[in-house]
Amino acid sequence: MLGFRCRRDASGSTMEDKEQLARQLLDKIEETEDEERYRSFRDQLYGLGPDVLPLLRKELASYHYRRRMAAATNLGRLGDAQAVSELVRLLNDPQAGVREMALFALGILGDTSVTDAILNSLNDYDADVRYRALVALSDLGYGQLEDVLIRCMNDEAYGVREQALGQLRTIGSVKAVPAVLRALLERESEMQQMAEEALDRLVPKMTREHYKRLREELKPRERRLVLNYLEARNLQEVYGTLWKKLQLVSKNSGSKRGLDKYGRILNSPDEREFLSRAYGRDEEVDLLVDHFGNPDVQRSVLLVGEAGVGKTAVIQEFAQRLIDTDEDWKVLETNTSELISGTRYLGDWETKLKEMTDAILKDKSRVIIYITNPNDLLGAGAHSKSDENFADFFKPYLHRGQVHMIAECTEEALKGGLSRDPGFLRLFRQVKVQPMDDKQTLDVLEKRVGDLKAHGGRKVTAEEGTLEQVVDFAKSFYTRAHAPGRACDLLDALVDYAGRKSDDDEKVVELRVEQLPPCLSEVTGMSLDLLDDTIPLDLDETEEWFKTRLIDQDHAVDSFVDRLAMVKAGLGDPERPLGVHFLVGPTGVGKTYFTKLVSERLFGSDDRMIRFDLSEYQGRFAVEKLIGSPHDKDREGLLTEAVKNQPYSVLLFDEFEKADPEIYHLFLQILDEGRLTDARGRTTDFRQTLIFLTSNLGASKTSIVPVGFDGNNGQTSYTGHIRHKLDEFFAPEFLNRLDEIVVFDPLTPRAMERLVELEIAKALERRGFARRKLRVRTTRAAMLWLEEQGFSERFGARELKRTIERSVLAPISRLIVTEPGGHHGKTLLVDEEDGDLTVSFVRREETTGTPALPREPRTPSRVE
Repeated sequence: MLGFRCRRDASGSTMEDKEQLARQLLDKIEETEDEERYRSFRDQLYGLGPDVLPLLRKELASYHYRRRMAAATNLGRLGDAQAVSELVRLLNDPQAGVREMALFALGILGDTSVTDAILNSLNDYDADVRYRALVALSDLGYGQLEDVLIRCMNDEAYGVREQALGQLRTIGSVKAVPAVLRALLERESEMQQMAEEALDRLVPKMTREHYKRLREELKPRERRLVLNYLEARNLQEVYGTLWKKLQLVSKNSGSKRGLDKYGRILNSPDEREFLSRAYGRDEEVDLLVDHFGNPDVQRSVLLVGEAGVGKTAVIQEFAQRLIDTDEDWKVLETNTSELISGTRYLGDWETKLKEMTDAILKDKSRVIIYITNPNDLLGAGAHSKSDENFADFFKPYLHRGQVHMIAECTEEALKGGLSRDPGFLRLFRQVKVQPMDDKQTLDVLEKRVGDLKAHGGRKVTAEEGTLEQVVDFAKSFYTRAHAPGRACDLLDALVDYAGRKSDDDEKVVELRVEQLPPCLSEVTGMSLDLLDDTIPLDLDETEEWFKTRLIDQDHAVDSFVDRLAMVKAGLGDPERPLGVHFLVGPTGVGKTYFTKLVSERLFGSDDRMIRFDLSEYQGRFAVEKLIGSPHDKDREGLLTEAVKNQPYSVLLFDEFEKADPEIYHLFLQILDEGRLTDARGRTTDFRQTLIFLTSNLGASKTSIVPVGFDGNNGQTSYTGHIRHKLDEFFAPEFLNRLDEIVVFDPLTPRAMERLVELEIAKALERRGFARRKLRVRTTRAAMLWLEEQGFSERFGARELKRTIERSVLAPISRLIVTEPGGHHGKTLLVDEEDGDLTVSFVRREETTGTPALPREPRTPSRVE
């Protein structure tokens, strides 16, 4: 049965009928992998009404999480107060989606006795669950909701903070002002807009006592950033009193804003808790202290090294070292964006920089400017009428030694940045910061563990061997950075994971080796059985999973399963992509579909497949579309940007033979070195991607099935023909870099039966059927007709899709539109008669009959 129809009580259906239909819907809910279909079946289940409540309560204990989700959702929507205790039990369900829907139901049901259980869900590790808990507390009218919302403004998940601020905007009192002010510092404009709307309502209600408490609750760093925001948005007069009160709290500047107007004073006591430590970098830190400790020094310092080597940590360690000295130092951290903010007219930025340098020269302390984006100094401030920029402004001050800078950048960024102005670059002493080896990195981690805190401020320890594994895994999965930074990033992720998984009553969180694979699975999205050495990879099950979905291409499945085994065993080349497969064969045989299956198997969703149709990348600007333009800094490359945003993904390059010849040269770098340099000189890492190229070269204009194809000799001849065409078209250095050339076979009549079933099922998932709750039954004769008419050696499955569109969906559409709204919940029969397909509606009394339904004799739609 390929659909459902919900029969109403008016038609005489009994409770047993509804329960039977509900069970069928629950089975479909369990089977479907499509989110839209799940929601459709869930809503149909809700439409059956209160008669199915006993069944839904039983389903709360179902073995399948989607059944539990659907049951919980609909018990809430149907107002079943008897289910409250069981829904509370589901708040400890292992599936986050189930916990989320249980909270949804409890919020609707309105039983305030469950408030404590919902409050506990605010500590859930899943952000969607925490979000839903806030909504549920609002639905219950929780009396202390504002305090909860204020706490949740510090949640790590943006969605939770957004929900909290959205409610505070409406119900918040003056005590929420500090949290609302911090929301002004969010990156998202939506949060900033909501925060301003809340301030418009709350600031007029503030009293002198409120402003006094505000001084205690906002840290100096937060006050500075809020003042910068208000100034950049020209809100000084709108919030006049707030503007003045925030300035009065500066400890170092008296009643006026000092250097903190232009950035944060990195080595102030208030900032110390935010500074990183630079373990193992004593030599570099001592060099900075000695350099700037010389009163006669004139040159500034530029730290140069790869991402992750610890340049920022060295500068922050240097700032901490200055706090402990007797001399009066200030390290002013800023960047071009902060310095240019609030300047609206041409020349305003020069005035602001002049004010800053004058303030530096007048300051009693020795001031060092820490520029976090030095390469942008050459472009900041320039416009169509003048080439003057920030670098030109600072040159004379740096040359005379009146102003000192410290900055950091990578080698590649330096080539496209400061190196373009050699005169400016000579004003800096370059200090190289080299990556650490494994032993040095391990030493850094051992020292760093003692400084880390898990959720709730708990102390962190690591069992023996864990940190060595962190170093090892980081080399494989954090390839965008160098040591020790990549290992530190993985350590931070592991601390967060272990803290969420441990009992809140534990005073110490211990990091263990077995926690690394599930932690990496969360970070990368990769299947746990590929990451955890303690979980065997069931190759037979994996092969079966692919072969039930991909018809008659077993050799393609076998070659990829071998690649999965290499990835699992860690025996692949660490300097190349995880795999590079060239899929060649006729159109419509499943090459693109296969890559979607790979993405689903590896990452749980085919959304992780990034597709480029290379027939669209031809001509003069083809390469620029992929890697960006050297003449347009605002134009990102589509390929490099996509991989930077999602380094763990499946890449598909369709119709590779149609690409511009220049694109082949790009792929030589990707396939050989696992990286690609974009138009700005920045490197994108491809080592965590699986790459698939497709082509129908040699199969589109020749006989698809050579003579003798039914035997092994014919198969060998066909494969040899395809490979010969590849050798003629592509250069040897390109083909030699491929891991596997997989030749897809043309479709055979034997494959059509399964293909017809799959394509019919896909077609009936379309919105028009679900919206009208139409059932469709297809007779065996009709299926055989589609197998014969839809078979095409040349066009593959696409011919079958066209046949279904033309011979099934088009006649159904004509029947539906002739009487809009009159066919809701009916059943359609697709049958074969006299060599053609017929489509007709079935009478009501026939819908409960056997599968061999008689055709409705009235108004059939004949397909010629």
